[in-house]
Amino acid sequence: MRYRLSSSPNVSARSFGDEVVAAHFVNGVYYSLLGSAAQIWDGLVAGVAVETIIARVSPLSNADPAEFAAATKRLIEALVAEQLIEPAPDAEATAWQPVPGADGPYGVPALERFTDMEDLLQLDPVHDVEEMGWPHVNPTAGS
Repeated sequence: MRYRLSSSPNVSARSFGDEVVAAHFVNGVYYSLLGSAAQIWDGLVAGVAVETIIARVSPLSNADPAEFAAATKRLIEALVAEQLIEPAPDAEATAWQPVPGADGPYGVPALERFTDMEDLLQLDPVHDVEEMGWPHVNPTAGS
């Protein structure tokens, strides 16, 4: 199976090599993927098949290969459930190779979910902010 970044304009993500930060502006949640999870994300949005991603990232991990594969599948299920990625069976893969961890082998992949900025992420940047712009909330908005 192949995946791609959600086609929703309400989802955005940025890869920083060893971390991926993604945000869903409708539900106001942002996410962090570190280490092996970031490598898996980069492979997924490059359109690489899941089996190939597992085969390339698992050797860079100190986890048992079967445990790593199962954790990768759980991660992908969570990314789909959070509407960050979507199936793309027709996706053409672009060149992608995982990068070994700078601090040694990776662990099992995990998705970190944060809701502490929910109010700011859900702001309408045109109607719900002061003249100073985002993130200055207009106290009269919505009244």
